[in-house]
Amino acid sequence: MELVLRGLKDHPDLQIHDAIVSAEWRHALQLIEKREKKLKKGQTNDWLTACKASILLTLPEPAKQRQGRTLLGALYARTPPVIDFNAVETIQSFAELRHELDPRIETLWMHSANAQPSDEELHRHWFKSCFRKRDWQGARKAAMTYTKHFPDKRDPFFWTIFVNFMASRTLPDQGTEKELCGTMAYRMYAKAAEATSLGQDQKGLRNGRVIRTLDDISFLLDVYRSQGKYEEAIAVLESDHTGINSRIGRRSWKLVAWKIRLLGLAQRWLDQYKFCFELLEDASPVGGKPQVHGFGKMGNDGCVWTALVNSALSLQLPTWMVHRKAIHAESSETTVRKAIEENFYKNTRLAVASLLDTFKMDRNAMCAGMLWVRSLDTDVRKETLATKAFEYFEAYGHKTFCFNDLQPHVSAMKLSGIQHFLDKVRAWLMELGYGVNQLGQDKIQSFNPHTLMAKTNALKLEYCLIHSRDMKSNEIIQDTSMETFIDECIQCYQFGLKNSGNDAEKPREFAERFPGDDAGLLATAALLKCPRNGRNGKMLQAIILIDELSTRSPASYEALGTLILFYIRLGAGLLAARAYHKLSIKNIQLPTLSWLLWTRLSTVHPHNINPKDLNLPNNSQLSKADFDPVHHLTQALDYHIHLQDTDQHEILEFLEAKQYASLHRAMSNSLHNQNGFVKYLLVTEWARTERLSGLQQQRDYWVLFDQPSTMFENRDESSVPCWEHPDSRPLLLDVMPGEWPTVAGNLAVQNEWLSRQMSIARTFSHVMKRNGSAQRSDVYRDRIAYAEPETSMTREEHTQYQTAVECQSMLNLYGSKVSEGLAKVNASWSVLINLESIEKRQEAVNKELATMRDRKDDYFWVISDEVIAPSWQFFHAAYTSLDTAILIKKALDIVETGNSKARVVDPQQAAEKVAAIRKLCDELGTIIHAEALNLYQALSSETHHNAMVNSIVGRPSDTQENDPIAYRLRKHFDRGSDGADKVVKAFITELCQAWCEALQNLCKLTAPP
Repeated sequence: MELVLRGLKDHPDLQIHDAIVSAEWRHALQLIEKREKKLKKGQTNDWLTACKASILLTLPEPAKQRQGRTLLGALYARTPPVIDFNAVETIQSFAELRHELDPRIETLWMHSANAQPSDEELHRHWFKSCFRKRDWQGARKAAMTYTKHFPDKRDPFFWTIFVNFMASRTLPDQGTEKELCGTMAYRMYAKAAEATSLGQDQKGLRNGRVIRTLDDISFLLDVYRSQGKYEEAIAVLESDHTGINSRIGRRSWKLVAWKIRLLGLAQRWLDQYKFCFELLEDASPVGGKPQVHGFGKMGNDGCVWTALVNSALSLQLPTWMVHRKAIHAESSETTVRKAIEENFYKNTRLAVASLLDTFKMDRNAMCAGMLWVRSLDTDVRKETLATKAFEYFEAYGHKTFCFNDLQPHVSAMKLSGIQHFLDKVRAWLMELGYGVNQLGQDKIQSFNPHTLMAKTNALKLEYCLIHSRDMKSNEIIQDTSMETFIDECIQCYQFGLKNSGNDAEKPREFAERFPGDDAGLLATAALLKCPRNGRNGKMLQAIILIDELSTRSPASYEALGTLILFYIRLGAGLLAARAYHKLSIKNIQLPTLSWLLWTRLSTVHPHNINPKDLNLPNNSQLSKADFDPVHHLTQALDYHIHLQDTDQHEILEFLEAKQYASLHRAMSNSLHNQNGFVKYLLVTEWARTERLSGLQQQRDYWVLFDQPSTMFENRDESSVPCWEHPDSRPLLLDVMPGEWPTVAGNLAVQNEWLSRQMSIARTFSHVMKRNGSAQRSDVYRDRIAYAEPETSMTREEHTQYQTAVECQSMLNLYGSKVSEGLAKVNASWSVLINLESIEKRQEAVNKELATMRDRKDDYFWVISDEVIAPSWQFFHAAYTSLDTAILIKKALDIVETGNSKARVVDPQQAAEKVAAIRKLCDELGTIIHAEALNLYQALSSETHHNAMVNSIVGRPSDTQENDPIAYRLRKHFDRGSDGADKVVKAFITELCQAWCEALQNLCKLTAPP
């Protein structure tokens, strides 16, 4: 238990405190009673009384709890009120431990503060107690009371602003209270800005209520922007006392960026254009002109260029005149109208073009130039944009950021522009000896990593503009096919691997990834879009290539992230956990990256792994963390449990340091992590894993399963590369097991993936806790309801959701008091309808799984007509159906118990229905067990292994015309003594072992008793 008290100096009091922190309740109670006996006659100690009352309420005996309520009630009602803040904090800490929200605690704090208005420490403790638990309403009262009693103090004034601002951002959108909080924060900060401008030493001004630091200005701008007070915020930045050039502003570039952003929000396009133009003139490499703002080369910033172009484009709109009355400070509105009449926009275009020419080969200027050209008329930009893009590629093609800079611009080009651009790039690479099919020729003697990076970027652009789109390649470039492109990518990857300076059989020693690595990744992305010979063989080709890439280039984190999803999609959870372990994710990355492994993995590989039971190479060097997915899951959940305490410490440090802008950022990050998608995804996965594996974890992670009003999307998608055209399906969706799970900001929306998964988990928790009892729990009532299938849910997930709805309906009914007459008839009818629906649905599920072989493509990787392997769909269907059967059986236990007491349904009729459903659930296990056993035996055969090898590299007798990709891969994996067949067979053997391990555990789960 967390209980931090100050001012305890006596040794007995410290002993009591330590016993409470250690949760040794009875020992602490003995120490309290011993301490009370030593008090003088008539002497009282509010802290001891508060501890005793709170501990008694925590104990399970009813008599002790009644005694505790009596003592606590006396403290609440006492006059004069309790003034010992340690006593009040103790009462509040124990209430939080019992998950109670007692409004009397806030009243107790208020009475204590009013009884001791001069006790500043008491006011601070009251505020921080509310602040720690994010009780913004309570914190507002505490801060305003503190401000009332200490009007000259700085802390309470700014604390009041901060909590009002947070309340305006986090309170539900109901009534006007949220708006009033934001208005109050703005008005109080406006007074502080005014006081700062007037001067701190004038009579009547309180020194504590002025802006003193750059952090104060940053937070003021946050408050103003949230209220839409853009003009007022700009005035603050232009003030001599709080502006950019003031003593407080200290010419901070952060304030310059703020001003550019605010000018755009206020739609003061002319002012924004003028400000950005002057900044860029100051940064001009030509020089010779006096500095206007004095920031020099700092002005050459990407945000300045973007704002310049956007403001120049916006000046052609008539609405900008409303927001600006003069071009310069001394100009009049007549001058503005005259400027427009003289084709001001045309002059602006010429000025921007001249400025772009001044910077020539600068990266920011070239990106702005492409953005500028895109705004021109279609007939003007056809070849101009392609020329600009090629000039950029020629200058920065050897940089890793080249593709990301060019993609938004080249994606907007028409087909003729794309052809013009790619023709130039190919001709340029051909001159350097890195053109099509030149990398495999022996005449290339020199190796230039920069040129190889340019070659890789050119392949990325070709993939983005041609092969990732739904069009024929020959519509743009003649004699270009997907197979030719993949062959070129593998050549580029192989060339970089050969010239990396390391033994090709060993991982590279340096941390940076090599230029050719992205070409290997690009080949895997293209393989998934290649329709030839079906996608199953291409999937294996893609995985072996990316597996080799991740082994030889450990720093290629995008390869590892993609490989994790590949293996889950294959149904090889063991290998996915190994790839995840290689990522070496830091704790701070867990809230944003752990979804890579734990998205539906609980329905693919929910059990623990013991490396000693695996017959894998170097088995003696493996640890539990290398292979066990559950280990990674508990590690992420443990971090989330400790995250709140870690964030709390950082937040309180910022509060004490009076750094309110930093405090706001820290609280926003904390809120995104604690109410993020990933945390709730992990909890639902853990709950299903615990049910299916039967293993009880050492910790109960249900404490993380609260119900936030707002949920944030915090999955980092950058771990999987996205080189597709903006209008095309990204690689992430091609390698995900199932559709991308969606999340809505408002969890009240029921047609949403995570909301339904959380509802199913709650229903399971309800059923497990009742253990056959028909006692009703209103906590779970009406949490889930029927809805249409959601697009990101699989068929099995939607079936489970429907079953959970019906089970919950029956549980609520048996927990209610059903009177005689019509109510009992309706209840009986409702139970029978639900049982009938569950029975029919279970029959359909059994029939579907029993005929899986008739729909091989839905559940298996079809290598040939005779050779198949289990896919993630097979495991997902099996485990989800078994999980649903567990829920049904538990619900039937409660129905039987409840019906024996309430007699809602005719006993014989209920017994027949329950028996029929139980039989179907048992048959489900038999069906899955038989299919898993057949697959396990088949995957152990040499025939299966050889067929999979042939699907990757073909047969030795195959020519390039038969399958150019398999032919290229055979040459790639042919390593002297270890031929391609041997290398690929080792990979297939490891993959089949992972499948067999998963099937073996599935057989154990479904084995007859």
